[in-house]
Amino acid sequence: MKALIINSFGGPEVLKQEELAIPRPGRGEVLVRVHAAGINPVDYKIRNGSMKIVLGKKFPKVLGLDIAGVVEQSSKKSRFQPGDKVFAMLPFKGGGYAEFVSVKAENLCFIPEGTTMKEAAATPLAALTALQAFRKGGEIGEGDKVLVNGASGGVGSFAVQIAKAMGAEVTAVCSTRNIEFVESLGADKVIDYTNENFTRLKTRFHIVFDAVAKSSFRRCRRILKRGGDYVTTVPNKGLLWHKALNFTRKKKANFIMVKPSGDDLEIIADLMARGLVKPYVQQSFLLSEGPAAHEMIETEKVRGKIVFHLV
Repeated sequence: MKALIINSFGGPEVLKQEELAIPRPGRGEVLVRVHAAGINPVDYKIRNGSMKIVLGKKFPKVLGLDIAGVVEQSSKKSRFQPGDKVFAMLPFKGGGYAEFVSVKAENLCFIPEGTTMKEAAATPLAALTALQAFRKGGEIGEGDKVLVNGASGGVGSFAVQIAKAMGAEVTAVCSTRNIEFVESLGADKVIDYTNENFTRLKTRFHIVFDAVAKSSFRRCRRILKRGGDYVTTVPNKGLLWHKALNFTRKKKANFIMVKPSGDDLEIIADLMARGLVKPYVQQSFLLSEGPAAHEMIETEKVRGKIVFHLV
């Protein structure tokens, strides 16, 4: 099978397309023929070695945590059978940048009707991050005020839509060029961070979700309601210190470490089927265009998501 691999850490140029053996599904796994694979900022951080302490230095590595495709092989007892259209987030060991991948059945979900393979591949990691982040801040109730920083990116664009679907009043933060796009996602109010400091707003929020980890609990604390939560996607020493003191405070600091979950993906798939959440794919690439795709994702200025298309 064709796969996009790295044999060393480095820049986008270390991505190479090679032929690898088709994986054999283990117990409880399903073999999926990949039609499209999502590309996430974490992928380039794995590629450049930023996460080697956690994920190790074993090569070759096949990157990619998001896949959408068709079941090729499964056990007779599995609810996923050959021909089923499915999507999933993979564990952080990756494997999505390839024509075939073995996936734990518990992480799989059926692709909702009306959703393309590219849209499905753009969904899992980003949408699961948003959904699980909101749980960190407690379940969102009707009329709760939620602020999403980085609302035009992969995680942020899903966060805006999921929060709206939960009944929240959403304030979204983005750059000037993305205002119209973020408004189209359903945000009630959009803040242009190039012209206004959102941490100085008079509004008080139940949840401040820093989807791009560009602010801090210290700066955002003043715009949280009493009992409110700040949630970010990348922890640092300062945040860990604040989190350790949550039991003493009325305003909490949290971070989200997203986990694959077929059950959570079913919640998102239902929202997609009902037209409440729609993925946005800015551009798609061939596997052979891996370096160009990574150059683009590394700018961290992608609107929505970018994906590889294999079929």
